[in-house]
Amino acid sequence: MDTLPQQVLNHRDAMRVTYLSVVVNLILSVGKVVVGYWGSSRALIADGLHSLVDLSSDVAVLLGLFIANRPKDADHPYGHHRFATLVQLLIAVSIFAFAILLFWGSLKSLQSPARGIPSVVVLYVAALSIVAKESLFWITRAVAVRLKSRLLLVNAWHHRTDTVTSVITLCAVAVPFWFGDNWLFLDALVGAALGAYLAWIGLKLSWPAIHDLLDRAPDAGVLNDLREHILPVSGAVAYHEFRARRIGDMLEVDLHLQVPEHLSVAAGHEIARKVRASIMGKHPEVLDVLIHIEPATTEHLKEKGVADGPQLAP
Repeated sequence: MDTLPQQVLNHRDAMRVTYLSVVVNLILSVGKVVVGYWGSSRALIADGLHSLVDLSSDVAVLLGLFIANRPKDADHPYGHHRFATLVQLLIAVSIFAFAILLFWGSLKSLQSPARGIPSVVVLYVAALSIVAKESLFWITRAVAVRLKSRLLLVNAWHHRTDTVTSVITLCAVAVPFWFGDNWLFLDALVGAALGAYLAWIGLKLSWPAIHDLLDRAPDAGVLNDLREHILPVSGAVAYHEFRARRIGDMLEVDLHLQVPEHLSVAAGHEIARKVRASIMGKHPEVLDVLIHIEPATTEHLKEKGVADGPQLAP
């Protein structure tokens, strides 16, 4: 029976799905470049080069996961988890940059469409790439949602960009293959539309990373999920100044906890320990909980207000 901490198990699952991505992208990138060269398809060669970009992103994710999981040291007393956020932002920016290049290149291609129909083998390779990358997208996305990992979620969407380029490649070859050279413009038209869509996806994925780097609070739903484990602890009278922030894929929480004024320091800290254990036991994504103990005096409670239940702190 596995007795490893949940954070270690989560890290292991994240690494496994990323290693799977590395293998798939390596096979696809080499296969598409070779077949594209042999089958006279520039679109498939470009698609293979984009798979190499995905491969470099996978390596960046592995590096991000590895460094983020390193223990605290003298130079990084709060740990290295923000490195995962930095990698998340870089991948999102790379998606946006690729989308802009795709959009601009497609617009230029509309003015001078390519001529010549590639080999039918390109059709099969592009279709196989769509199946492989779309499957990888859903597998990575499922792990990202389960682990609440924004870094993996961004990488999943990067897989989706490769699906998009493979769809474009398939359209660029299939329609002209069946209907003739007059339909070669479809590649550029679809490419421009999907380029605009992927640019929006890149911006959408970069925004949370920017917010996290600026210490924006998580959503109210996340805060309330964390708060509900405070007052059920025996001895916890009230709390205020409850805060949380994202550190990579993890959360850090701090709050002021009010306990009965007659308790000893040791007893007050024992209540704080139980509150901390209650939050972290239910939320493995919480990296640490810092609790400041205060006496629940009449004057203090009147000033701060008694917390009757989970509520947003002033």
